[in-house]
Amino acid sequence: MRALLVLSFVAAALCAPLAQADNAAPALHRERIEWCDIWFTDAEKDALPRVLLIGDSITRGYFPGVESALDGKAYCGRLTTSRSVCDPVFFQELALVLGQYDFAVIHFNNGLHGWDYTEDEYRAGFQRLVDALREQAPKAKLICALTTPVQPSGGMADSAPRVAARNAIATEICQSAGIPLDDLHTPAAEHADHFSGDGVHFNEDGKKAQVKLVAEAVAAALGE
Repeated sequence: MRALLVLSFVAAALCAPLAQADNAAPALHRERIEWCDIWFTDAEKDALPRVLLIGDSITRGYFPGVESALDGKAYCGRLTTSRSVCDPVFFQELALVLGQYDFAVIHFNNGLHGWDYTEDEYRAGFQRLVDALREQAPKAKLICALTTPVQPSGGMADSAPRVAARNAIATEICQSAGIPLDDLHTPAAEHADHFSGDGVHFNEDGKKAQVKLVAEAVAAALGE
C-alpha cells in the first residue's frame, strides 16, 4: 500500500509541470484542412551537404526550382505544413524531420497560417521555433525567410497588416539571435504581376524570383 502511495505521489509530481504548461499554452485553433508534406530527394546518399526548407505552400511552390538550382551542390528536402508555430503539432512534425538527418542549412518560414492566434502567441511560438532549431539541429546554418505579402484583391486581404506584424516579430527575434534574413516579402510586394489569381500564391514568374533569392541565400550559407 505504501508503495502505491509513493508511486501515486511521484506520478502526480511529474505530471504537474505538464499540466501547468498545458494551461499556459494558447487554446488550439484548427483550420478546415490541415496538411503536412515532407519530401527528401537523394534520401539514401550522403556525399553532399543536406538542405532543409521549412514553410507552407509558398515554400512548396519554389522548392523544385531551388532543388534544381542546387543540383550537384546539396541534397534538398522540405517540411511544408499548414501548422502555425502556435500549434504543438508543428513541433512534432519538426522533430520528426530534424531527427532523420544532419542538415548543413535550414531555410525556414512560418507566417501565413494560424490567424486565430494573437501576435503575442505568434511571438512565443516563433521564439520556440528558433530555440528548437538551435537545439535539435545545432550544426545547421539558419536562414529566416520573411513571409510573402497578400494582395488586397485576394481572399486574405484582411491579413496584410498582420503579415507585416509577424515579419517584424520574426525580424526582431532573428536579428537578436544572429540569424540572417531572406526578404521574400519586399520583392513580391513590388510585383503584383507575380501573384496568381488568389492573391496569396504565385505564378511561374513569381516562383522564379523566389527561387533565385532562396537558392542564392542557401548557396551563400553553404560557402559557395
